[in-house]
Amino acid sequence: MNNLAYKLVQNCEKMPNKICLIEKNQKYTYKELYNIVANFKNYLLNLGIRKGDKVLVLVPMSVNLYATLLSIWAIGATPCFMDAGFIKSGMNKNDFSDINAIVGITKYIIYSNINKNLRNLKIKVNVSKAKTMSDATLEVEEVDKNVSAIMTYTSGTTGKPKITSRTHEFLISQGKILEETLNYDNNDIELSSMPIFTLSNIYIGITTVITDGNYTDLGKSNPEKIIKQINLNKINRIMAAPGILTVIVEYCIKNNIKFENVKKILTGGGAVFVDFIDKLKKVFPNSVITTIYGSTEAEPIAEFEINNVTNDDLEKIKSGHGILAGNIVGVDDCKLIQTGISVIGELSKEDFDAICVDYGEIVVTGKNVLKGYVGEVGDKENKFSVDGIKYHRTGDLGTFDKDGRLWLRGRIKEPYFNIEAALHAKFDIGKTAVFDNDGKIILVLENQNIKENLIRKEIDFAKIDEIKYVKKIPVDKRHSTKVDYKELRKILGI
Repeated sequence: MNNLAYKLVQNCEKMPNKICLIEKNQKYTYKELYNIVANFKNYLLNLGIRKGDKVLVLVPMSVNLYATLLSIWAIGATPCFMDAGFIKSGMNKNDFSDINAIVGITKYIIYSNINKNLRNLKIKVNVSKAKTMSDATLEVEEVDKNVSAIMTYTSGTTGKPKITSRTHEFLISQGKILEETLNYDNNDIELSSMPIFTLSNIYIGITTVITDGNYTDLGKSNPEKIIKQINLNKINRIMAAPGILTVIVEYCIKNNIKFENVKKILTGGGAVFVDFIDKLKKVFPNSVITTIYGSTEAEPIAEFEINNVTNDDLEKIKSGHGILAGNIVGVDDCKLIQTGISVIGELSKEDFDAICVDYGEIVVTGKNVLKGYVGEVGDKENKFSVDGIKYHRTGDLGTFDKDGRLWLRGRIKEPYFNIEAALHAKFDIGKTAVFDNDGKIILVLENQNIKENLIRKEIDFAKIDEIKYVKKIPVDKRHSTKVDYKELRKILGI
């Protein structure tokens, strides 16, 4: 059966009493999650949600989120998402005229009234209804493999908002790739703050502890709550965005806390620099630390075990080579193409080879790479074909080394990861940002203790025109990692 919800049925049959999800102090077995989903599915059906409907899901990362997701899938409907960080601010950036119902928490349902098309919906369900664990039978609707399993509305911060659509077949394929590349053990207990990977864990059959974090702004999460979770649940793996890890690490170093039993840390969604990795090693001394490079449209693309970094790698980082993303995984092909091409369209293999370069924009294709956006909005700018095979343009700059490993240089508009990476490899420098302002390269720091002349001496390969200091560099709310350059420019008055 193509429907992802059927995987819950299979896992319930194989391991009914195994713990599936842990939220705060509440544990849910696969059988208990199965019962919640079966009951909630019937509740949604009684309210009028039907196969083929699109349901806007406004639920933070929680057991309720996965119960909602699986219930909607079981019906044969499509759950639609917005990132928690811009639910309020982005409600009017999308049309939502094709949405049939809403499932959400109270405050997000109230926010939805900002949008005229959502305001008049008849079916608005408070997710608190998804808690019934009485015995029930979960019947799962068969769906076509190309039916959308998840639709995600982007924030539109880099232009017109786009809608990504991931089919059941796509997510099943992605789950298999993650199972193969992330080396799970049946007895693993993973702390996770990344929704798509938690979904993968349910698919694989791994126990996941949902991080007790602030999902509207990860950087404002309470470290004491998360540390308590690690200790209480005997966590041996962590899958978290750098923003969450930063909160944990800073608190632990300040309070001389170490976790000897955590054997694996996986992180992605933002730049991971050498000085931060050194801090991770202090707090998790026995852990293999792996960075995952990917995007909403393609996950994963590359991964790298930080423990394998060599002295030669460190020298390359210090001399401006960039951030080491590592070996290509998951995708069928990863190439670098010339920058400055706005629209590519259809290419022959020969024409494609002609625009491939040693340093350029990273493009990928494969089963785990989205082939287009809903309504083709953004397709011309972000997709192209080579002899009929669709490629995705990541908008990231990179290069390969002699061992075939991928190095990142940043976004096309901010190609300065090499400068930042070199600084972080030489100093414990804190948050940094580098950008171009009318032809001048500006470096922005939070740490005012490092002298300007020393910085210029240590990164003499970079032509920094100005160094500015701010109290706090603004970052995105999704990962609390990526610099919000628009807001930073406002702070600097440029």
